[in-house]
Amino acid sequence: MASIDELIYDLHNGNEKTRAFAAEDIAFDGVPGGTKILIDRLGVEESRFVKEVIVNCLKSLKGREVVEKIVPLLSSEDAFIRNAGIEILSMQGEIATEFMRKLLGDPDKDVRKFALDILFQLKAFNTAELIAEALNDPDINNVITAVEYLGHLEDTNYTPRINELFMRSDNILLRCTCLEALALIGDEESIRYVNKMYPSYDNISILEQYSFLKFVARKGSDIHLKLIISLIEEKGQVMHKEIINAIAGIIGRNPREQLPPDLLNALSYYLKTDINDINKYELLILMGHYQNQEIYSILLEHVHHEKMLIRMGAVEGLGLYGNGEALPVLLKMKEKEKEGDYDLLETIDKSISQLR
Repeated sequence: MASIDELIYDLHNGNEKTRAFAAEDIAFDGVPGGTKILIDRLGVEESRFVKEVIVNCLKSLKGREVVEKIVPLLSSEDAFIRNAGIEILSMQGEIATEFMRKLLGDPDKDVRKFALDILFQLKAFNTAELIAEALNDPDINNVITAVEYLGHLEDTNYTPRINELFMRSDNILLRCTCLEALALIGDEESIRYVNKMYPSYDNISILEQYSFLKFVARKGSDIHLKLIISLIEEKGQVMHKEIINAIAGIIGRNPREQLPPDLLNALSYYLKTDINDINKYELLILMGHYQNQEIYSILLEHVHHEKMLIRMGAVEGLGLYGNGEALPVLLKMKEKEKEGDYDLLETIDKSISQLR
């Protein structure tokens, strides 16, 4: 086993592999003061390879001393070192949270942001409580980060506070983040506030439309369908996934046998536009769950479409729709497609079984 002096000497060797091996030995052997030795070398090391080895070594070290010595890296002017500090601290567990609490009051807004990032990744028992402190941060970007993280943590204790931020803020990015957080943790008051903020399509700014649809997908109801139909006509070619998710969310939460006529008309129109095949596939399956007479005709119309994915959606939709008159159509299709795509054949067989 090399002595400490030898390891330190090798850590400054001209050969990067020698430096890398020395760093690993310092961490693995638990060399006294090894954390400081590695951090000091990280600050002057020019090789990206050796830097990454040192960072991985520091990740393997645990304890208060490691946290204390890594925290100052968050103020480094070197982006690699700052990010390394975040990564290392995020793996330190519960002991890092007390240090992050202090950093939430740091004069540097960037350091406060890094503390939020670390807390979110730590996911300790009091993570949400600490992150919520940043809802009062003087920097709007840190407030936005705190709202986003509280949403992802799905902590409903802070729903009223985010409702309040949503209603009183004139910052569009903050409102968008509130919408997306409330999609996960929103309550009845959240729904009332969103409806009040956006009574019509014209009240939704371009930047807010995506976030609005994410909220509606999780919390919306039939009263939002008219807004979504307007968005299909105006923004359907650029927001197709969000629009389909919103429709599926609303009608999935409110069971019914038939789709509202205006929504069915909008979806029929949507199928004729240039949206992606995968989106048309999703729409055809969505329609198959409902019993409007027009839906059966739409599904039959798409069974022989030139695009395989669209044919598959129509076939699956027919199986869900349940009209036995489609059985001869599918049997004939199976015979025609017997040397074709395996997934399509499997879908045909499944729908035939459903209809039988």
